[in-house]
Amino acid sequence: MEKYCILLSGPTANNDKELIAELQINTLVLKNSDNKQIESILKAHKINLILFEINKNNHSEIELIKNIKNQFPKIPIILIDGNGDREVMVKAFDYGVKDAFKKPYKFNLISERVSALLRHQNLS
Repeated sequence: MEKYCILLSGPTANNDKELIAELQINTLVLKNSDNKQIESILKAHKINLILFEINKNNHSEIELIKNIKNQFPKIPIILIDGNGDREVMVKAFDYGVKDAFKKPYKFNLISERVSALLRHQNLS
């Protein structure tokens, strides 16, 4: 059985050893510290899910989510939000984000949500 491949993108989440260890139990994890590289990674690899971290009130990253969903509509995105900006969260959900976690997050909850979304993706 082929392992799912997820992309963990963001400046700090890709260094979270507990989160990565939990995710690697059932998935292959590609790490990326620069969200600007996501589109090229998606074109080069078969990604099943994206964990997308935003640390600042960065509207260009929210627009990047919109672009990703336009190009790759079937790939679920989970947002890891480090700034707690409600407007950013609302816009992210408008653009198609499936779930969001604010920092500090519980890595096991993210892992459970990733597993649920991947199971759902496999059923559809």
